[in-house]
Amino acid sequence: MTPTSPPVLRVQRATFDDVPDVARIHVRSWQSGYRGQIPDSVLDALDIEQRAGVWKKNIAEPGRVLLLAQLDTRTIGFCSLSPSRDAGAAPDTAEVTAMYVDPDHYRSGAGTALMAAACAEARGRGDRLLTLWVIDTNQRGRRFYESCGLRWDGATQEVKRPEYTLHELRYRVDLV
Repeated sequence: MTPTSPPVLRVQRATFDDVPDVARIHVRSWQSGYRGQIPDSVLDALDIEQRAGVWKKNIAEPGRVLLLAQLDTRTIGFCSLSPSRDAGAAPDTAEVTAMYVDPDHYRSGAGTALMAAACAEARGRGDRLLTLWVIDTNQRGRRFYESCGLRWDGATQEVKRPEYTLHELRYRVDLV
C-alpha cells in the first residue's frame, strides 16, 4: 500500500477559465454565510451563471487581482483585490472587494492563506493600507478579519438594495 500525500493548499492568480469555480463558490458562500442576514428569497434566487458574468467583467478590470485558494487542483476559495473604491482614499490604499471560501472548507486555512496573499500582493505594488467592508451582523467574517490583524476603523456605510439594506463596517490594516 502506497501512502497518500496530504492535500496541498496553494494560492495563485485566477484566469478566465477559473470564473465558473469563483461564481459557484460566491453563490454557495452567500447562501450559507448570509442566511438570516439577507432575505432567503434573495439568497435562493442567486444564479451561478449570472455571477459568472459579473466575475468575467471584474477579472478584466485594470488593477484588480483575483486570487484562488486551491486544495490540490480543486478551487475552494477566492479573494478579489483592487485599488480602494472609497471616495477620498489615498492612492496607495488597496481594498479586498470579495473574500469567500466554500462552506465545505471553512476553517481549512484557505481564508488565512488568501488574506496573506492579498496583503503581500498589495505591498508588492506599493500599497500602504488595505481595507474591506463587512456586514455588521457577519460575526464569523468579523472574527476572521480580526484574527488576520484587521480592525474596524469607525467608518460605516449603508448599501441599499431593492429587497434589503446592508449596514457595513470598514476594516483596515496598515501594510507597512
